[in-house]
This record gives sequence, C-alpha cells and structure tokens, in this order.
Amino acid sequence: LIRRALAIDEASFGEQHPAVAEDLSNLAILLKDTNRIDEAEPLMRRALEIAEASFGEQHPMVVTCLNNLATVLQATKRFDRAELLMRRALDICDAFGRQTGHEHSQFQAAKSNYKAFRRAMRPNESD
Repeated sequence: LIRRALAIDEASFGEQHPAVAEDLSNLAILLKDTNRIDEAEPLMRRALEIAEASFGEQHPMVVTCLNNLATVLQATKRFDRAELLMRRALDICDAFGRQTGHEHSQFQAAKSNYKAFRRAMRPNESD
C-alpha cells in the first residue's frame, strides 16, 4: 500500500514533491523494520534530499529524515555516520531554538533518539 501511495503521489505531484518524500520515508522505515535495509537506505536518502530542497534545513521533516536515515545506518552498523546525522538533527533543533526562542517540534524526538543511540553504543557513559 505504501508503494501504491508513492506511485500515485509521484504521478500526481512529481518526483520532487514533499508528499513523495513522506511516502519514501514511510516505505524506508517499513523496509528497515522488516530487515530489508539495503532497499531502505536509498529511499531514505532520496526523502532527505527532497525535504531539504522543498523546505530548507530547519524544517521538521528534514530532522525526521535525518533521524530515520541515522536509524538505517545504525542498523547496518555504520555507527559513526549514524551519530553524525543524529548530531546534525540536534544542531538544527538547537539553532532553531536560538533563532526563534521556541523549541523545534522534533527536538524531543531527536534528543531521545540520540540518547538511546549513545546508551547503546557507550553503555558506561552517562547522558
């Protein structure tokens, strides 16, 4: 069904539309969760590219895509790259907060994901 939604949105809106990015992200997460990581990564990368081009770097969808791609990389044991993406997501949230005085809508999710990642990678360190 997600693949069908993706095909419909690509045909209706074009391949670079934000709805396509959301479909790609959803499909990539499903593929990751069903152990089809090799299929998930290129879709998640494409979703991130579309989100960045459509909304700019500080948009919540960009932070979501960064976190989702990081979980894909973590699943393939590319921990250094995953951590870089998680830190980038947090940096975006931090910059947004400093610029606007408001918490970025994805800050809590990004922080939670990064803390879980750090605990898994370095269980003896404190948060």
